[in-house]
Amino acid sequence: MNKYLMTGSAAACLLAVSCLFSGCSKDEGVSLENATEVALDDSNNTQDSVSNLESTEKDGKYVVSFDVDNGTYTYTIEKSGIIENCDYNKTGSQTQPQSDPQSEKQTEPKDTESGEEHSQTNTEGFISEQEALDAALSNAGLAESDVTAIQTTLNKKQKEYTVEFVYGDATNQVTVDAQTGEVLSSIFI
Repeated sequence: MNKYLMTGSAAACLLAVSCLFSGCSKDEGVSLENATEVALDDSNNTQDSVSNLESTEKDGKYVVSFDVDNGTYTYTIEKSGIIENCDYNKTGSQTQPQSDPQSEKQTEPKDTESGEEHSQTNTEGFISEQEALDAALSNAGLAESDVTAIQTTLNKKQKEYTVEFVYGDATNQVTVDAQTGEVLSSIFI
């Protein structure tokens, strides 16, 4: 009988996912606690594995930030439970903090022009495009057959892959560390 009981975090994630795919009305919303669970789940962390966890309501949205061993996550989550933005800043690295996705798009064509987009070969020191795609899809809980319009671009300077795909009516843009395969951010554009 216990196998049908849900934990609090599983229920929060289920609520956020059901809101995401069924479309919550503007009158319905998730609580600050549920938004915190969504952020922790998206980053593959728990309250016990993070420090300096702060959850606040600002400008009609939730802002959740916390530290992990190798960086800081800051999430902006709509009242509907949809993640509007996720920034991940590495600590102790020489890479600059993640920039706005629009400005990233402006730097990516340099790599694309040199023919690096969609190559399946492993660039020295970096994971392959397929590994970056697999990490992005795994983070979203999807299979490659579930999505369309897949684009994967390597930005060598930032040492990041940008993976975009369409699922239903939403386009998801995922930033993946090109050296470790860790998902750094995932936003809907």
